[in-house]
Amino acid sequence: MLNTSAKELAMRMGTGELSSVEVTQFYIDRIEKHNPTINAVIAERFEAALDEARQADKKVRRGEPLGALHGLPMTIKDAYEVTGLTCEVGHLPFKGRVSDRDAVVVQRLRAAGAIILGKTNTPLHCADLQTYNAIHGTTNNPHDVARTPGGSSGGAAAALASGMTPLEFGSDIGGSIRTPSHFCGLFGHKPTFDIIPQRGHVPPRHGARTTGALTVMGPLARSVDDLELAFDLTVGLDEQRGSGLRLELPASRVDSLKQVRVGLWLGDDYCPVDREILLGIEQAARTLEVMGACVEEARPSFSLAEHHETYLMHLSPIIASGFGPREMNLMQQIAGASDPEDKSPSTLQARGALLVHREWLVWNEIRAHIGDQWRSFFENYDVLICPVTPTTAMQHDQETSYGARKIWVNGDARPYSDNVVWAGVATLCGLPSTAVPVGRHSDGLPFGLQIIGPEYADRTTMAVARWLEEAGHVTTLAEGYQ
Repeated sequence: MLNTSAKELAMRMGTGELSSVEVTQFYIDRIEKHNPTINAVIAERFEAALDEARQADKKVRRGEPLGALHGLPMTIKDAYEVTGLTCEVGHLPFKGRVSDRDAVVVQRLRAAGAIILGKTNTPLHCADLQTYNAIHGTTNNPHDVARTPGGSSGGAAAALASGMTPLEFGSDIGGSIRTPSHFCGLFGHKPTFDIIPQRGHVPPRHGARTTGALTVMGPLARSVDDLELAFDLTVGLDEQRGSGLRLELPASRVDSLKQVRVGLWLGDDYCPVDREILLGIEQAARTLEVMGACVEEARPSFSLAEHHETYLMHLSPIIASGFGPREMNLMQQIAGASDPEDKSPSTLQARGALLVHREWLVWNEIRAHIGDQWRSFFENYDVLICPVTPTTAMQHDQETSYGARKIWVNGDARPYSDNVVWAGVATLCGLPSTAVPVGRHSDGLPFGLQIIGPEYADRTTMAVARWLEEAGHVTTLAEGYQ
């Protein structure tokens, strides 16, 4: 049962070969056994889940119509509101706040037959690449508990990688689906912007009527089958808007590897990447070439430095919307003391946090021009393959301030914020990106790559991910959890 896909579990429960009660109890037992070590699941509804599983089994016996996730137990990121469970995102003023409604994503998963077992941990306000907070503590990477599973969907990834859930759903603004997938050896999909509704996701605030300007909702899974299934069941505009619009997402641009044109962006001096990771990414891409794809080293015409500055001018105001007076004073001090030519990460963050709307409009025009360069690139290539972050999973570091943290890349100290540079490549212009496990680093940790496509080509990036999976780039549960 542990190594059976979510899709197959649901099918077997639908035929009565397995019972939902049996599968649900199996995953409850896994959580109770392994969660004390990993600390991924931070709120549970086990008894209610078992009651729903009994009802699911009765539906099978009565021959009623069943959904594609019939009877499937799963966990979900704490950022999604689930009726009767807390939604705290690590923020002390939200401690104990119980939701009285389901997020749209939760509604759609439940409509397909899923049973929510519980919630998985996030960093404070979903705003870090490590998962820890003052309410629920630290989530550990099952592959090495001294390291982070990533963030902000870190609890989601840790639960999947330790076999405590067969399926998860996360969200992504700075790599929050793709980085945990990369750190934990999983598949993850960051959809095209706003094709899966954000309503019911925190942040923004509980019950907010607005949506994030860069944030997207998407699945994490241990197979492409499950990734595509969860995506298909949740994709579609938010009908509450009442506009009459409907999303008709196109099929994959390619149906054979012989048709696929792959651009391969193997690193950049602006944000260096571990050499072993780059070698693994290149080998994975060359595997596609052997299978018939056209693979060339290529990249869009903008510079990574130019792109990242533009990305931060969009990301930083979003992050700063949750800052209090103390944080904003600090931003003013940093920006005021900096040289006009200073493009260091902390300075760019401060400038972005302080942008007035007329300045943001200029940066938004720059973003539009970058979007045009992406469209030109995708006239010649179907997808772009590139890194997710510069390194494998980092050791826990909660004592050092965000701006002072470092990561080590090929023996050199680099800013911690380098972790969002490659993730931002897909985020700024709202492009779909699928994270795929590549293999094991010599440090023993998994690592992955991301496949980026043009807007609305989500099915194309997942199709290429499937070919990589067929070539042997698969998820393996962390040692000790098989």
